[in-house]
Amino acid sequence: MTIQEKKQLLRKYAEIEERIEQLRRSKEKCRACDEYQSPEFEEKIRGSKDRGSIVEVTVEKREINWDALIEKELEQLCDMRICIEKAINRLADLTQQRLLRLLYLGEIDEFGDRSRFSFAEISKILSYSERQIFRIYKKALINLPEMFCDVSECQ
Repeated sequence: MTIQEKKQLLRKYAEIEERIEQLRRSKEKCRACDEYQSPEFEEKIRGSKDRGSIVEVTVEKREINWDALIEKELEQLCDMRICIEKAINRLADLTQQRLLRLLYLGEIDEFGDRSRFSFAEISKILSYSERQIFRIYKKALINLPEMFCDVSECQ
């Protein structure tokens, strides 16, 4: 695995977090949906005796299908996220681990928001010059073990 591929996979971590949150919001919106707007569906409702039952059944089926799709994608994304975290944890140098965590994984603050840091911010946090941070970063990427995750799963 080249350094560029490692960087690409590490950058995916932020996208994975955003996608997981997007899926969770979509799932909640789906549950709040109580009607389906389409001409074909409106004709079925007009032609039926029990108008409410068709709507309820359709929404229920859509929710079940939606839940299955979301669960499948969430499982893949969480597996990829764990793979990235394990690779960073396998680094022998704790400074390299900390640098990659701050840069790619970020930290969660007291409000539950995840924030990632720039190289300048990391140099202040770790008490190194920015130039030294770039050197540590380069070594961290070289020493980072192989990650057996498929980057295309997250695109």
